[in-house]
Amino acid sequence: MDELHEAAIAYYNNGSMEQQNLSWQFFRAMDVNGDGRVSLQEYTDFLRQTAGLAWIHPEMFRELDRNGDGQLDFWEVLTLYYVARTRTINCRTCLRILNGLYFTCVTCFESSCGNTFDLCVKCYMRRTYCHPHRLFLDSYVLLRSRRIHHPSVC
Repeated sequence: MDELHEAAIAYYNNGSMEQQNLSWQFFRAMDVNGDGRVSLQEYTDFLRQTAGLAWIHPEMFRELDRNGDGQLDFWEVLTLYYVARTRTINCRTCLRILNGLYFTCVTCFESSCGNTFDLCVKCYMRRTYCHPHRLFLDSYVLLRSRRIHHPSVC
């Protein structure tokens, strides 16, 4: 979660004013009582009321609460905003949200059907999946391999 938190701050700091405003709007929508903090109740109510966030588990609150004070400040909610906008991939076996490193079927990734077959490290390592293809790469290696196939013009 630390790496996601740092990525969220980096995107915020380097983002446009419009992107920063959207982040604050997200925070204010969660902070119903306007005290500058998001309680567990505000968090769970927000997730239930926002259809697009139904995949986020309420347990994630504890992971987001970096200082362990039982409430989320703007920067902690910013991490959730980043996850909600960028991490909508789940493991096809255990359904866990894939926040960090994960494995993707290269055949499915390169096909024109638009669906990928993604697995968390544990499910891939334990081979607890059923899939017809065998070539998987982790998310970082897959990204680097795309550069080899599509050289840039720099």
